[in-house]
Amino acid sequence: MRISMTAICAGLIAGLLAVPAFAEWPEKPIKITIPWKAGAGAVDQMTRQLQKTVAEANIVGQPITIFNIGGPIPIGLRQAKDQEPDGHNFVVMHTAMMTLQAAAKIDFGYKDFEPVVRLGQFCQTTSAHKDTGIETLDELLDRAAAEPDTLVHGANLGAINHVYGIMVEDLREGAKFRFVQTGGDAGTFPEFKGGRVQVAGFSAAGATNFALGADGNPDPESPVRLLAYAGAERHVNFPDVPTFKELGYDFQFCVDGWYFAPKGTPDDAIAGFAAMVKVALEDEGMQEFLAKRAMVGAFQAGDELHMEMDRQWDAIAPVAARAATK
Repeated sequence: MRISMTAICAGLIAGLLAVPAFAEWPEKPIKITIPWKAGAGAVDQMTRQLQKTVAEANIVGQPITIFNIGGPIPIGLRQAKDQEPDGHNFVVMHTAMMTLQAAAKIDFGYKDFEPVVRLGQFCQTTSAHKDTGIETLDELLDRAAAEPDTLVHGANLGAINHVYGIMVEDLREGAKFRFVQTGGDAGTFPEFKGGRVQVAGFSAAGATNFALGADGNPDPESPVRLLAYAGAERHVNFPDVPTFKELGYDFQFCVDGWYFAPKGTPDDAIAGFAAMVKVALEDEGMQEFLAKRAMVGAFQAGDELHMEMDRQWDAIAPVAARAATK
């Protein structure tokens, strides 16, 4: 019988740690697999902060042990999928699980795991190089429609920022960017700064680093003009940048940090891990970490998480399939 997540979390936050989920779980250290090299990316760093927070606050009485698996992400994901469902094996992954499956780079997906919890997310932005003279999202889409394939959009082809770029061009009939391989934020910005790329879909952290100065205000020397933010509401780091929704587009695009368990993992372990994350999100150190990296705490578990994953899959899968051939 699945334990009530609300009851567990309410008891934990009140300081009553000896509730059923934590009375019996975990019985040994919690293992979290990260299917890429150590230190790479926000989700790896988020998991290390979770490890630190759980240890310092002694939330569950057992440590978290992190195992990074280098090489292509599918290798680590498959190993995690095939681990023993003993209630102590978990894996962290982000929205790329869906792009990999849709592009047929893996023959399994989120439904082949037990989805456990979402800890946080970061949302994308759309930017134009200031030299283009484009100052608004509508101007960008109008230009992309009037002169298709002339605006060069940097991306990691077939990956998340590529899928995002295609979704943005789909907002205007006939709009087409010319996508070129630049990689993620760190690889795209030098090409953008050099003028070889005119459009980019930077994450909120990338937009903070590349468009703002040390004082947190827009950097007049930066070539990046932020046009729109793909979160549900304006980002605190750039409050003058409107959301797509404010601009009249029913569009959001955020990259979620999800934790999964192997199929067959006991319900009490799934509920316990999710409750552990819920408590960790209340920690000041975790909140500071998320804010520093322009991420947002976005706890989600249970049926709500399953429904959100299904919604994202329905939106992302057909676009990711197109990205694989574009």
